[in-house]
Amino acid sequence: MARRIMTPTPKGEDARTEILNAAWKLFITRGYASTSLRDIAKAAGNRAVGGIYNHFASKEALFTELLEMAAPVEEMRAVFAACHGETAPELIRAYLRAWLPLNQRYYEYLKLVQIDLGEFGGANIQRIFPELTTPLQEFVRSIQALPGLRPMPTVVLMRLLDAIAAGYVVTARYGPDDVRADFTPEAWIDLLIDALLNGIAQQNDEGGIELENLEMSHDNRAN
Repeated sequence: MARRIMTPTPKGEDARTEILNAAWKLFITRGYASTSLRDIAKAAGNRAVGGIYNHFASKEALFTELLEMAAPVEEMRAVFAACHGETAPELIRAYLRAWLPLNQRYYEYLKLVQIDLGEFGGANIQRIFPELTTPLQEFVRSIQALPGLRPMPTVVLMRLLDAIAAGYVVTARYGPDDVRADFTPEAWIDLLIDALLNGIAQQNDEGGIELENLEMSHDNRAN
């Protein structure tokens, strides 16, 4: 038998907000599968589990509500609209300049997106924001179709872009403040992009990479 969702009252709206806030925190910190409605009810002021059903038909409905109400859809659309370039490096730079700050601002929301992708195959976020579920692989292939990159497997470039994004967000949130303060957030992003596009290995006069130290390191490991 389907549960009846009661018409919200001012007091009911307060309860709904408390439930949503508790669910948000638990889904972010514990994950979806490890969070029960009992956990949410307890975190929302030691409520009865049945009280949640006055507002949400199920745990999935509660999760979907969070995903929908907090979605920064317009900002995300602006990011994708800004991703243009006539060469692969230009497109990568435009993408990372737009994507990294958004990852930082909506770090917790993107964790909810990851939950939706893992638990529900992205069905909810695809309904809310179809553009967000465009496979990264397709975008990376569009980068590789432009001039300016040396050949590499698509999956390698995908993982490089993911690594830059994940590394930026984690170190921006948890790295030492005195180190981060050396540059503005915008400067940090450009430094990371430059390192990705230009490399960090010293080059010789002919433009090749100095391999002597790498070979010595390999020999040392072999011995």
